[in-house]
Amino acid sequence: MKQTFRSVSIIALALCFWNISSRQASAQTLYDFTALDRLLQDSVSKISGLGGGYSLVLIKDGREIYNKTFTAPNRTYSADRFVPIASASKWLSAGVVMGMVDDGTWRLDDSAGKFLSYAIGDKARMTVRQMFSMTSGIAEDGNSVEDDILRNSAITMDSAVRAILALPLATQPGGSMAYGGRGMQTAGRCAEVASKLNLPSGDAWDTLFARYVARPLGMRLTFFTNASNPGVAGNVVSSANEYKLYLQMLLNGGVWNGKRILSESIISEMKRDQTRGAPIVYSPYAALAPFVPGVDRNTRYALGHWREVVDAATGDVLESSSQGAFGFSPWIDWRRNLVGVFSVQSQLRTVEPTYLRMKQIIRETLDRITSVQAYYSEPNIIIAPNPASNFISVQGIEGAYILTLTNTLGQVVLRKSVEESPATIDTFSFPTGLYFLRVQSQGRFIFTHPVHIQR
Repeated sequence: MKQTFRSVSIIALALCFWNISSRQASAQTLYDFTALDRLLQDSVSKISGLGGGYSLVLIKDGREIYNKTFTAPNRTYSADRFVPIASASKWLSAGVVMGMVDDGTWRLDDSAGKFLSYAIGDKARMTVRQMFSMTSGIAEDGNSVEDDILRNSAITMDSAVRAILALPLATQPGGSMAYGGRGMQTAGRCAEVASKLNLPSGDAWDTLFARYVARPLGMRLTFFTNASNPGVAGNVVSSANEYKLYLQMLLNGGVWNGKRILSESIISEMKRDQTRGAPIVYSPYAALAPFVPGVDRNTRYALGHWREVVDAATGDVLESSSQGAFGFSPWIDWRRNLVGVFSVQSQLRTVEPTYLRMKQIIRETLDRITSVQAYYSEPNIIIAPNPASNFISVQGIEGAYILTLTNTLGQVVLRKSVEESPATIDTFSFPTGLYFLRVQSQGRFIFTHPVHIQR
């Protein structure tokens, strides 16, 4: 009855009129996405799958630059369509785990034995960090979509974890990296206990997700199915237009709509390689590599997501992703200050070649733009470079004007009076992140433009 009520409620909400305002078309005029359009149009017959189509949403510097849908004949799809996102759920669940770290409820290195009396022996030593980075030592099935424990809607999360921990470990905690959902499910039950919520198992996890992720970000219809046994690692239904909110918050350094959701230090921790060199027993990248050129079988895991592209010199992650078994593919390009969500209901192995080519086209398209201009009515205004490292130059404004730079909290970090263009702002002392440059001339507001500072 409980699950039926939830399903009916969600359907009713979904049928309500709900519109996400689109960005001005002028935001898209900077980029020539002809090649991207062609790829996605030509791929419909190959990868549209059960959904009959797909949508791609791209947000750069906080501004939506692409939101298009491609469908098979007589089929419908949209970026508002709610679909099962499978393992893309993991990134959202990491928001719960890290929110609890941020507010002091627990630590990443707390062990399962601290919360679960039935976690004994080596299982008691598994840490939250290990359970959320595929290194807990739990015997994963390799494909949690088929897992009869995680998909059992007739039991509670607590019952599921008891069944998981009744199985022998594959290795000692930290001894291997094996992709799956059982470790995360165990962490989910630990989170319920750590929260001290006086709620049934399953309801407690849903409440934590609402508290730390859905409610602060306005993700009104994203939810976990299997009410009493929500699959922490692969049981979410969401849309591109809701999932993008979570990614943009991460890219903003933990801030959304002027409110801090996660601290910058937590975001940094989420991005680190958490596998600590453990041998890879199984991962979807290793499984895809023989069939899909360009897939790196040695891709490593952070917290709730993959470090898909890494700077070989520094070890810093350049692109993070959390693809699902049905092809739903969210990612962040940290270097280009870009959020992407590809929503589809197909099969990952079928989608993956298009996904990789799509991302390559997007990189090439964005990298052809070396300065930002023509967003506004003053077509000669140029702000460059953007992203910036040591300085930002502003050109094309006549007369005297004032430049104000604010961070995502709305705090003014620099204000400068300028007599004439060009003007230069030194940015070498500012932390990496998203900022907003406001230009005023003779008391008249001209524009505010997002700029990204990175090292």
